Amino acid sequence: MTQMTLAERTHPDRTLPDIDLVGPLEACQMLVVDEAELLELVNGDKLAAYRLGGHIRFRAAEVGRLAGG
Repeated sequence: MTQMTLAERTHPDRTLPDIDLVGPLEACQMLVVDEAELLELVNGDKLAAYRLGGHIRFRAAEVGRLAGG
């Protein structure tokens, strides 16, 4: 899921970076933690969180690395 700017939508021949994002529920499932523990990981600077359009997202690769897989 990648947010596109107007310029990127009007020029479809441009390639976009392949960034795989997951939401909090998916991150919890991948890490086998509850939401409180996920918040502790974010607040403890162990996992970066990104706000996109009012939603919190995590990079799947970072979550996977933290999960050990």
